[in-house]
Amino acid sequence: MNTSAMTPRQARFVDEYLIDGNGTQAATRAGYGAAGARVAAHRLLTNVAISSAIEARQRADASRLAVDRERVLAGLLEAVQMARGQRNPAGMVAGLREIGKLMGFYAPERVKMALGPPAEQEMRRLEGLSDAELVAIMKAMQ
Repeated sequence: MNTSAMTPRQARFVDEYLIDGNGTQAATRAGYGAAGARVAAHRLLTNVAISSAIEARQRADASRLAVDRERVLAGLLEAVQMARGQRNPAGMVAGLREIGKLMGFYAPERVKMALGPPAEQEMRRLEGLSDAELVAIMKAMQ
């Protein structure tokens, strides 16, 4: 993925996100303020250039490591069977939880809504705010 469309800090976010998949921690490690890291992570992960870069890097890693979804599932199923044989329910649950994640069972349902002009205008206004402005709004709502 061409990272020239990203700032150096956004490129660093991509590198950091690929370490553990934690957007908030990645934003903090990439130099975004800790107070607004969660909001920054959400904004960054919904940025097309950034999400495309993450996906491209994940595909490249999977290809380089000769890992695909089926191979990962097979390994997890084998681990669950081993845990079952050892009478380790915690190991079984952990393995099954990972299988559920990989299969998308825990993914939130995405609903697309058509907004009227006033709501669209408000969305554009909110998207244009800085992290500090968003944090101030959130604090005022508490």
